[in-house]
Amino acid sequence: MQTLVAQLRSAASKAPQARIHDGAQALGYAELYQRSLRVAGGLARHGIGEGDRVALWLPNGLAYLDLVHACHHLGAIAVAINTRFRTAEAQSILQRTGARVLAIAPGFKDIAFLDMLAGMDRAALSELRLIVGDGDEAPGALPGVASVAHRSLLEADPVASRADPELPGAIFATSGTTSAPKFALHRQGNIARHGARIAAAFGFDAGDAHLLQAVPFCGIWGFSQWMGTVAGAASSSLIPFFEARTAGELIRARGITHLSGPDDLIQRLFAAFPEERPFPTLREALISTFNPTLDDFTAAIDRRGLRMVNGFGMSEIFSFFSRRQPDDPPELRQRPGGRPLDPQGELRVRSTTGDELLGIGEVGRLEVKVDTLFSGYFGDAGATAAAFTADGFFRTGDLAALGPGGTFDLVGRDGDFLRLGGFLVNPVEIEDALKQDAPGCEVVVVEAATPRGNKAVAFLRPAPGTQPPDMARLLAELRGRIADFKVPSRIVEIDQFPVAMGPNGEKIQRHRLRAMAMSQLDEG
Repeated sequence: MQTLVAQLRSAASKAPQARIHDGAQALGYAELYQRSLRVAGGLARHGIGEGDRVALWLPNGLAYLDLVHACHHLGAIAVAINTRFRTAEAQSILQRTGARVLAIAPGFKDIAFLDMLAGMDRAALSELRLIVGDGDEAPGALPGVASVAHRSLLEADPVASRADPELPGAIFATSGTTSAPKFALHRQGNIARHGARIAAAFGFDAGDAHLLQAVPFCGIWGFSQWMGTVAGAASSSLIPFFEARTAGELIRARGITHLSGPDDLIQRLFAAFPEERPFPTLREALISTFNPTLDDFTAAIDRRGLRMVNGFGMSEIFSFFSRRQPDDPPELRQRPGGRPLDPQGELRVRSTTGDELLGIGEVGRLEVKVDTLFSGYFGDAGATAAAFTADGFFRTGDLAALGPGGTFDLVGRDGDFLRLGGFLVNPVEIEDALKQDAPGCEVVVVEAATPRGNKAVAFLRPAPGTQPPDMARLLAELRGRIADFKVPSRIVEIDQFPVAMGPNGEKIQRHRLRAMAMSQLDEG
């Protein structure tokens, strides 16, 4: 079984012409491999080794790739942190994973990484030993924590790689079933195996394949695309954040053949280029449906020259787990699901009210079994045990129906998750953050579809006998603690939540709140 860094070395000999573009820099796979060995040497010089967690709070770029591959050389574990996360979210990940290294990008989009770091509870950072800046200057340190520049790590002596398929390689946070997300841990061998399947299924292994890395490495989707890029020895253009005009000009200038992203991203890209067929080199795009207002989106983009397919994935099973087929009709290609990339992968659907397995067309809880499943939830043996059936199937937490020929149709989450900013978000996370500044209040957060994507709307019921809190102040406080895309567009005071009586008592009717949220945004 291979590893990602073995595939990196293989790509160097298989595709010497391939290039990884990061701004003005363009490197071949051979140079990328050597850089990662030197960065591993720099981390080792600071005492980082097997099993240590290295948190990457970085945008897409060579620094991210150098560090994640260096982790695999050392047997360390790369921990992804979304650059849109703020103090409370990042602190939680650092504390719960016991990260010994944190890499940050102080100059990225004027995000105050250092201020947020300084504002964290020092007890939460008790394991932290090293802060790495992504540029040429050390970013400054907390008391008792060393600080180095990425450039200085590149100047270290290279190590001999100790990459091993059985060693853990990466942690990705889940959307969670409580306010605190869980951490899906993946072995190096599974990363490489699934990357090879992605490359073969999507044509990343074509000699002229060139991918636009428009989705961030800090999410399982962006990282999965990189896995397939390496396995296919393809070229890649890295962009630190998506801006439609810039992305489109790159596609044209470099003959980019593949990209992936939420439907919102593709819509913005094509809206910025009004020509009938603006991107003739694009062959296929994997999408996810995050914006329900884009009803005939796939057919419309088909007419403009790009064949899009939906699929399915999650932190525990990687993205690109399954895909629709390019010859499926547009209305089917727009729906999540499809056929697993692994022909040996198994699917089944279990009743939501009992334990029986269901047949084709019946909606129930989706369970999957594949040889690239995550190893478990880091630091949470109980959650790991609960996630698997006795015969080794993973309980995805999604509702689905089996289709013909080993396919499935995803219906939705078995729960009330929000699709915001291209990510799945547990509403409890936002609700709990609001309650910190509105003690005693009841809060329910839902999403509302808008032409510019889904937006969160919070409904707040004041504590009995109290004055309602200052909603503007609540929103201002929230913006300093959680990612902007999670912050509700507005907070609506409500006297009584709409409820329905069920077998287990009253349940808030979130579908009615969603309708109310749409009305609120329309009025606004």
